Amino acid sequence: MINLETIYNQNMDETLVKAQLDNGLNVYIFTKPDYVKQYAMLSVNFGSNDFEFIDVKNGRKRLMPLGVAHFLEHQLFEDKETSIFDKFADLGASANAYTNFDSTNYLFSSTSNFEESLINLIEFVQEPYFSDENVEKEKGIIIQEIKMYQDNPYWRSYFNLLSALYINHPVKNDIAGTEASVNAITPEDLYICYYNFYLPSNMDLILIGDLEAEKIISLLKDHQASKHFPEFKNPVRIRKDEPAAVAKKIVKEEMDISRPMVQIAFKDPAVSELPAETIRREYLINILLDIIFGRSSKNYNQLYDQGIIDNSFSCSYHKKPDYAYVHLYGESNKPDLMREKVKQKLVNIDQAEIEANFERIKRKYQGSFIRLFNNFDHLAAEFIEYRRLGIDIFDLAEIINNISLTDLLSYSDKIFNKDLMVESIILNKD
Repeated sequence: MINLETIYNQNMDETLVKAQLDNGLNVYIFTKPDYVKQYAMLSVNFGSNDFEFIDVKNGRKRLMPLGVAHFLEHQLFEDKETSIFDKFADLGASANAYTNFDSTNYLFSSTSNFEESLINLIEFVQEPYFSDENVEKEKGIIIQEIKMYQDNPYWRSYFNLLSALYINHPVKNDIAGTEASVNAITPEDLYICYYNFYLPSNMDLILIGDLEAEKIISLLKDHQASKHFPEFKNPVRIRKDEPAAVAKKIVKEEMDISRPMVQIAFKDPAVSELPAETIRREYLINILLDIIFGRSSKNYNQLYDQGIIDNSFSCSYHKKPDYAYVHLYGESNKPDLMREKVKQKLVNIDQAEIEANFERIKRKYQGSFIRLFNNFDHLAAEFIEYRRLGIDIFDLAEIINNISLTDLLSYSDKIFNKDLMVESIILNKD
């Protein structure tokens, strides 16, 4: 007998059903009466940062080639007999997958045959098939993908930025790895990673739609009961200590582009915080950035009218438990002037502008949180990120509501530390 926990949030008029299967698989169902679309995401707590760990089977230290998590994602779509994508298409479902720094996610959306598609999703993720022939074939495909991204100015500039920000942290590495690291991956590497991380108790299944929760849980329980998994032990991820300093101050490169590209970042040295404080800090600094450089800000419109920035300009704060940074990006025909003006605006922050716009921008974030529940892809991704931090997604509303103007002003003079600033610039070849 599996106990279902049902949470109804009156303010959001949203219902979430939680259950954990006997094998440890966590299942979360957002019930959406009268919605036609249905969505599922199976998320594995294993991403590109997790290439160095202690093997749970024998206690050996494992150092895997960069890009192994992404390669494993690709390989799981290989089937002995037929195309996984064709199986979903035959059911009227659209499937996809992606790997990021800290997770690998397999998903589909459909308007019919949801239960069959759900079993198909779980089946192909839980039945690995790695052969020498398929691994070698996939290497060529992934290397082409890497080359394609290396030709992408934004991608190139972004990872130049991360490699300047971080000395040891694995976030500085391209998610797909390098041509050399991909060529080094073997079927044995994939099986080692699979059996360390791809166990039900290291996965979360998020389902969204007009679904009968008890029926879905019963289906999953019966399906998983026929499978046998080894007892799960949390793999010990190895992380080298990250110095507070940055690796380098500036990275310049030339490419065939129409306009120069500028990316600026401020490293925020990671400190141990309670999960709620991690999320609060993320929202707080993003609200601050929105006031200073958002589309409706005085700074944005002045620089835009002067032709120094254009509508490509954006800014955001990225916060994880073990790393964080402020990120500003834009294209400009006046890259040096853009760099100068942006840094000037960040150093000389107008506190009166913060005071005048705080409530308006805070309401914007409150509205974005409400709209989140109608964007299934975004809801699933945000839900799992917060769950793994130990935060219930419904608690986000209170975290945002409790941010005060005093909080914002206390950050305005310390987050933009010039000593921890790096720049990544792509210029056009002459």
